[in-house]
Amino acid sequence: MESRNQKILKELKSKSIISMGGTEAVSVAYSVAYAREKARGALKKIQITVDSSIFKNGLNVIIPGCEERGLDFAAALGYVCGRVEDKLQLLSHYGEEEIAQAKKLLAQGKLSIRIKDDCDKLYIETMIESEENAVRVLIQDFHLNVISEEVVTEIADLQEYELQKDLNYIKNAHLGLEEFLDFIEQVDIKELDFIREGLKYNLELGNYQNDQSLTSSFSKALARFQIQEDLITYTQNLCMRACEARIQGAKLPIMTAVGSANYGIGIYLSVYGVGSRLGVSEDQIIRAIALSNLTSLYVNSYVGSISSVCDCGFAVGIGTTVGTTYLLGGDYCAMERAVKNMLGSITGIICEGNRLKCAWKMGLSVSWAIKSALLAMESPQFESEGFLNNSLDNILHNIAQIYNPLSNTINQTIVDIIMGD
Repeated sequence: MESRNQKILKELKSKSIISMGGTEAVSVAYSVAYAREKARGALKKIQITVDSSIFKNGLNVIIPGCEERGLDFAAALGYVCGRVEDKLQLLSHYGEEEIAQAKKLLAQGKLSIRIKDDCDKLYIETMIESEENAVRVLIQDFHLNVISEEVVTEIADLQEYELQKDLNYIKNAHLGLEEFLDFIEQVDIKELDFIREGLKYNLELGNYQNDQSLTSSFSKALARFQIQEDLITYTQNLCMRACEARIQGAKLPIMTAVGSANYGIGIYLSVYGVGSRLGVSEDQIIRAIALSNLTSLYVNSYVGSISSVCDCGFAVGIGTTVGTTYLLGGDYCAMERAVKNMLGSITGIICEGNRLKCAWKMGLSVSWAIKSALLAMESPQFESEGFLNNSLDNILHNIAQIYNPLSNTINQTIVDIIMGD
C-alpha cells in the first residue's frame, strides 16, 4: 500500500508535464487527436464543448511557432497532425502543409466549439462524427485526464454523461502545509529530478531575449534611470520574460506545475530567482519548488484548476510566498503569516484569458509574494478579519464562496466583451 508521501509525489509528478504553447489550447488539440485515433472513414464534423474558462483562456492564444491563434485552429491542427503520445507538446510537430490542411478544415465549416453551461470545473468534450462511426472523448479536472471514451455507430447513440466527483487527491485527503513540509524534508532529492530537469527548460524561457517585449522595455527604463535590479526586480523580470515569450508563441518547451504552463513559469522561476540571489544550494531550491508546487495544488483544490481567478496572481503568488519563506528559513507559522499577507493584498485579480497582461499580473504577484514572505519573517501579518479569519483552510473556503458561484458569469461576461472587440 502506498504511503502518504508516495501519493503526494505521484500527484506532484502527474501535474508536472513538459508543455509547449497555451495549455488550454493544447489540451483541446489533445482531445481531438485522441478521438481522431478511433474515428473511421471520412470526417463529417467535429463538435467540441468546453467550460467557460477553457474557452476564455484559449480564445486568443497564439499557436507556438506560427501566427495562427485560437482554440479552433489548435483543434484543427490536433486533427490534422496531433500525436497523442506527445501529450502537452502535441502542437510542436507541424509545417506549412499541416497549417494549410488545418485552414482548409476550418474553411469547410466542419469544426465547432461551444461553452458548456453551468460547468465550474475543467471540461473538454470532443465528438467526431465520421462516415463509419462516431467517437466521444471527455477530459475533466486536469488537462490530459481522459475519463471517458466512447465509440458508437451513430452520434445519436451517445448517452448523456454525468460529471465525476472531484479527483483531487490533495483535497480528498485533507492535506495542507504541514503535510507538504513533512514531505519535502523526507523525500529523497533524487525523486525530485523531474523538477531539476523542468527548471532547465523554464530557465531557458526565462532568459529568452526579445527587444520588443514589455519586460525588455522595463529593463531599459531601469538602466536609463540608473535603478539597480535587486532580488525582487530580478525575480520579477525572470518570470515576466518567460511568460511573455510563451504567450507570444516562442517554440520552447516548458515544465508545467499544477498542469499549467503559467504555473510552471511562475513557481519554478520565482523560487529559483530568490534562491539564486540568496545563495542557497540547488537542492534547497528544488525542495522549495516542490513545496510551492504542492501549495498551489492545495489552493486549486478550493478555487479549481482554472477559473475566473487570475492564476498568475493567486495560486502562483501563494505558492511563491511559501517557497520564499522556506528559503528564508521560515517555519510553518511564518509560512502561514506569509500566505495571509498575500491573500490580504492580491485577492480579487480577475483572469481575462491568455494575454500579455498575464506577464505583468505575474510580476505583480511575484513581487508581493517575496515582500509578504520578508514581512512574515519579522512576524507581522494582516489582522484576522473579513475573509482572513482563522486557518488557511477557512480563508480559502471563504474565498471559494466568493469566487466559485460567480465564475461562469464572470467568464461569460469577459468572453462577450472580447468577442465584441
